[in-house]
Amino acid sequence: MLRTLGTISLVIGPLLMAVSTFLWDGERYGVTAGVVIMLANMLWVYGLIGVWERVAAVKPVTGAIGIVLSLLGCLGGIAFGLQGFFEGIFAVSGQESLDAAALYPVASAIVLWVPGPLMPISLAALGIDLAWSRLAPLWLGALLVASAAAFPLSRITRTEAIAHLADALILIAFIALAVRYLRGGLDAAPKPREPVATPQPA
Repeated sequence: MLRTLGTISLVIGPLLMAVSTFLWDGERYGVTAGVVIMLANMLWVYGLIGVWERVAAVKPVTGAIGIVLSLLGCLGGIAFGLQGFFEGIFAVSGQESLDAAALYPVASAIVLWVPGPLMPISLAALGIDLAWSRLAPLWLGALLVASAAAFPLSRITRTEAIAHLADALILIAFIALAVRYLRGGLDAAPKPREPVATPQPA
């Protein structure tokens, strides 16, 4: 059951993220896209933790760090989604929102500016670790890294064409990853038993 739910999470999270791009209100997230982004990250993190646990079985340190990165990255995604939601319902412009956040630099850094970039960083780290640990083929790791690079570029520039491209790369990568996860392809191979020494006759 955990594997099935994890597989669904790995697909539905990036799928909702891709849908949210079609719901942008001009160059802003707005109410509807903000809610969809929040839900995408809430659902996505479940599967991401499952994949990082597979990495941790082979590389305990990087796997544990990856879980923390994914949690913080999804927290940033939720925060930006809620920012778009509240900007929309209170009719606040993007610049007004940034000016208000600047009045609380420490709190804004904790809520938005630090965890936000950790989402693409965690995706790139996941691609590198999956390929390095040989739990996934090199092309899948490279696709995750490429999507991680395109993701912040699209959100910073708010260019829809780049955003759709980034969303498509992420979705394709995670569909492939979800299939591998469901089939047990991310399970670490058991270590071979060491031969038991047998006493030699005197």
